[in-house]
Amino acid sequence: MSEKKKQNALYRFLQNKRTIFEDLQEIDFERSEKRLKSLMDSENGLHDYPIPIFIPLLLLWLFIMLFPVVMIIDPGYVLNHEVNVRSLASYYVPLVMTTLIFLLNQKYFVPRCIFNRRYIIYFVCNSFAVGIALFFREVIFFLIDRAPGDGVAFFFNNYCFSFAKGHFTIWTIVSFGFLVSFVCFICVIYHIMLRQIIKAFIQREQKRSKIQYELDFLKNQLSPHFLFNTLNNISALISIDPKRAESSMTQLSSLLRVTLYQTSDEFIPIQEDVKILQKYADLEKLRLDESYDLQFNIQLENPDFKIAPLISMPLMENSIKHSVGVKGKNFAHISIVQKGNDVVFIAENSNNPRKSSSKSSGLGLATFQKRLELTYMGRYEYKVEQDSDIYKCTLTIHDFTQKT
Repeated sequence: MSEKKKQNALYRFLQNKRTIFEDLQEIDFERSEKRLKSLMDSENGLHDYPIPIFIPLLLLWLFIMLFPVVMIIDPGYVLNHEVNVRSLASYYVPLVMTTLIFLLNQKYFVPRCIFNRRYIIYFVCNSFAVGIALFFREVIFFLIDRAPGDGVAFFFNNYCFSFAKGHFTIWTIVSFGFLVSFVCFICVIYHIMLRQIIKAFIQREQKRSKIQYELDFLKNQLSPHFLFNTLNNISALISIDPKRAESSMTQLSSLLRVTLYQTSDEFIPIQEDVKILQKYADLEKLRLDESYDLQFNIQLENPDFKIAPLISMPLMENSIKHSVGVKGKNFAHISIVQKGNDVVFIAENSNNPRKSSSKSSGLGLATFQKRLELTYMGRYEYKVEQDSDIYKCTLTIHDFTQKT
């Protein structure tokens, strides 16, 4: 198999597994958010005390350093060699040096060299760090092994990096070099994964912020649209029936007060949403003819069932708006049924569509559909049935996250 085919096969494999990894990543993000939320909700005063980030890391490395000592003092642990200063130095010096090289790679070498494609500089820096580490090892062993009279000159001339004394061999260089190479590999992979996780988290939060902004924007669009239509109706009533116009203004004031304080939340109890719709219906009745048939059928199994505020208002508004005509019986029958995890909204009305040259005439339904998709993506069904006399729309919302 050629190199290009191998790369294509690897790419296809990674793409096939992409969805699985995305799901696992999202689960981890949600789990972390729940832990943070639980921590923020805690009333323990110690959680509010400032702690620099290096302190937990220091405790972690302290545990790593002390773990061998715990094993040594355990009477059940069998040692193959005598425990002395030299044997401890043989363990701790490479460990400390490798830890320092690991930290240097994490803090400086990998971010500044690997991701800037300065590979030669990266190799030189780590080679220099290995040389310093081996030299420090020689100093420690010399201080342990030195005899009276052995000084600096003896160290550089007869001891440092000398195979004759038995403390330094080719295997020392090979093993330490292999260990540092493995540490460098782990650091590079760690940084690549960490950057991808941070990037995915930021993109997730940006997407969430964008969706929330669009939802707020669409929610705010509904009130001006409704207000515009209602004020036009009241304006028309002023010259015909001033008392009814005054009553309409009182009803509008009451409705706006309710929507101002109750629709600012992301979700509200369905019984509160129904009250808003009923207030709107009462306001519309003031301008409609007495022969107009406006009916409400409300069946709520759980009045506290949460729903997006005014999500069905555009359907009800258009049902009344397009049902008023000159010929035939004009009616609008509104049905809201909540049972279990489902809410079914049905608006059936006499079909008298109005022609309008305004490009904004469909703003209510356009924002309704976009908001519906953002709020209940994959959890709703919207169906429209129409003939010459009757127009019917049915909205079904499924929300299995709520307790019934």
